[in-house]
Amino acid sequence: MSIFRRPLDLGLVALFVVSALLILVAHEDPFARNWLCAKVPCPHLPHPSHKIIYDLAIASIISLTFYGLVVRLPEYQKRQRIKRSFLGRYKRFKEDCIGVMLGVADGSFDPDLAEILVDQEKFRAYFKEKVSGTEERWPVFLINLDEPSLRELITLLEIFRDEILYVLASTDIPEDEPLEFLKRLAAAIRSLRDTTLDETKPFARFLWEVFAGWDWLKGYRKEDIIKKMIDEI
Repeated sequence: MSIFRRPLDLGLVALFVVSALLILVAHEDPFARNWLCAKVPCPHLPHPSHKIIYDLAIASIISLTFYGLVVRLPEYQKRQRIKRSFLGRYKRFKEDCIGVMLGVADGSFDPDLAEILVDQEKFRAYFKEKVSGTEERWPVFLINLDEPSLRELITLLEIFRDEILYVLASTDIPEDEPLEFLKRLAAAIRSLRDTTLDETKPFARFLWEVFAGWDWLKGYRKEDIIKKMIDEI
């Protein structure tokens, strides 16, 4: 993703370019001014005005350079570190949850398989396999889900929610869409905190949306929407 994503950043870049051009045009050596004025009409300014414009442009360049190095660049680097960490936590969260699901559905846990099933398309294919007659693995998982496994999944969700809240509190997210998405995701996870075995439909629906990429309006997504939103940070 580009470092220049906010309107303010684009405005600062434009100001830098204009200042650089003014330095060339207002320089005491008129080579650039003569070349430009040969291309487009230029107003005639007395020599002192050239000096004032030149000094102002130099001051602008220096100020913008210091601002970029001292403020914008460290902020960008911090955002990139947080994003890389967040992506790693998200992958680990999915692997841990899939491990619990495999233990419930298959009676065993294969770490290598859990890592493979992080891919939403592979997760869908695996949990839609027929495992007993006409019954798919996903319904088997839901039927066999017990209280300890449910609590473990909810705990993993809560840990991931804490990570979301940390990112929201410590990062200036430049785009509205990922910001609002992460807020909704944190709220959705919070609403599942009190899930019981007597009513698991909302919980199961949320898991299928996250791990299988299901969207109730668009159907199955071609990309992981959560990962996409993290990439937009």
